[in-house]
Amino acid sequence: MLKNGGIYHEKGVDVKITVELMRGAFRDEYKECYLFSSDTDIIPAIIEAKNQGKKITYVGFEQRLSRAMINNCSKTLMVKKKDIVRCK
Repeated sequence: MLKNGGIYHEKGVDVKITVELMRGAFRDEYKECYLFSSDTDIIPAIIEAKNQGKKITYVGFEQRLSRAMINNCSKTLMVKKKDIVRCK
């Protein structure tokens, strides 16, 4: 986390996700990965993981689904607000 003007912001999370996605794919640590991110910077890693035979499931929120992530991942799951409210 990076503090700027008294407010904390995430920093480098996309890079950390990418590293873990690739490390796990090359070490054969998973068959399917559930990716809770709409950051399209991760797409090259998604493509490479799929080339390694991995299934990448994009989990997105109904109001902020990324068309690019939907098009590049193996499968998409959509989380709806009503599902989150129901879990409270």
